[in-house]
Amino acid sequence: MKKLKLFLIAAVITGFISAGIASADPIDSKIQSLNLQIKKELIDVLNLPVYLSYCNKNLEGKSKVFLTVDTNGKIIILDATGSNKCLNSYLKKKISSRNLWTDTKYKGKIFKYDINYIKST
Repeated sequence: MKKLKLFLIAAVITGFISAGIASADPIDSKIQSLNLQIKKELIDVLNLPVYLSYCNKNLEGKSKVFLTVDTNGKIIILDATGSNKCLNSYLKKKISSRNLWTDTKYKGKIFKYDINYIKST
């Protein structure tokens, strides 16, 4: 039963993360590939168990997450915005916990992801 519940959570989260590129050339297939890889990383990190550090149990809601490639190639979170402040803080901490890197030629590129976080019961 737990495996089924975990599978359903993964399917829900996977279905509700949509990705977009705010300031990248859509023709560049390497940028698209990087975008898909980041999306997979976000899905993986959100499927991990909930951290104990969050302000309340209500983590449901929608949030826009903005990531960028720093000058040294590290992928960092710029912001997470949405109506649920606890969810935004939670997403920032979870995503920042990943050690994501890419080629420095992508520095300054901004990636936007819309996340609809649904907690299963």
